[in-house]
Amino acid sequence: MTTASKSTERNYWLALSALFGATVSVVAMTDPPWSVAMVVAFVLFVVLQSINYRQISRYIQGKLATANPGVGILGAVFGGAAVLIHGSPIALWAGPVLGLVTFVVMYLFLQRFGRFHHSPNTNSI
Repeated sequence: MTTASKSTERNYWLALSALFGATVSVVAMTDPPWSVAMVVAFVLFVVLQSINYRQISRYIQGKLATANPGVGILGAVFGGAAVLIHGSPIALWAGPVLGLVTFVVMYLFLQRFGRFHHSPNTNSI
């Protein structure tokens, strides 16, 4: 794997992990509509990021950037923790801490287990 493709993968996982951590933090600390707006922004960001890195296109043929089912479990655990601390007195300090932990754990998990498929018909990604 080339240095450019390693950098592309790292940037892809870094951006997704960072926004997921920020989303978990906002959901833990704020009331709707801000928490709902952040979730919608995260989903929109994932779609735009996938289009930008050519993970979603007309000729996808089942080769998306993926990780094993553990990423869904981790996401559910961190999302559940954000919902549990929402509205509690500790939410103002625990929300940012949870967001930071979420970012670090998701990034390391995706770096280790994530699969990033490059488009075969382009020279640069």
